[in-house]
Amino acid sequence: MIKVITTDKGMLDTEIKYLLNDIALNSSRASFKRLYLLYYGKLFNLAKSLVKQDELAEEITNDVFMNLWARRASLPEINNFTYYCYTSVKNKSLTSLAKNQLKSVNIDDVNVDVADSSATGEDKLVCEDLTKLINTTLSKLSDQCRLVFKLIKEDGLKYREVADLLDISIKTVEYHMGNALKNLAQGLKEVQKSTPAAASEKISKNI
Repeated sequence: MIKVITTDKGMLDTEIKYLLNDIALNSSRASFKRLYLLYYGKLFNLAKSLVKQDELAEEITNDVFMNLWARRASLPEINNFTYYCYTSVKNKSLTSLAKNQLKSVNIDDVNVDVADSSATGEDKLVCEDLTKLINTTLSKLSDQCRLVFKLIKEDGLKYREVADLLDISIKTVEYHMGNALKNLAQGLKEVQKSTPAAASEKISKNI
């Protein structure tokens, strides 16, 4: 029997674990339908925010669920199911956009580009090193912190939209953004003394 709907985060996490186990062990279509109802709206909204088309967003979201059903036996092995779903939606959305030559973005890279076509060879090397530093710093953040940062800074979503998508409060979104920016600032301080002022200014504007 599927558990009763609840808005309590702890109880919801428990329900999701139950659903994943039931789907994996019994191929339960009832539990999968419940999982679908819990996640469809949020995943669709993320897809739509990326591809800007309802029909394409529906196709991407349903494709993610089809893949989940196909690999149902291993669902309980996923450490962070929500993050996994959002990442799957984003990957498929960006792949779809790239195929249509509308946009091409690597999910593993934050959109921080400090390259300057007019810069000297030495300045370009400095900019490349700083860009690597930023991406390395972000890679050390928690999954949720990095996801919040990417959704806001890379995808242009509003704090409220991210809060709704991830089922967290706006305060939590603000906390993650503050934590991400704090870590970036600390990383930049390590090379600030040896960085040209112009390059430092460019990086600051892109964070």
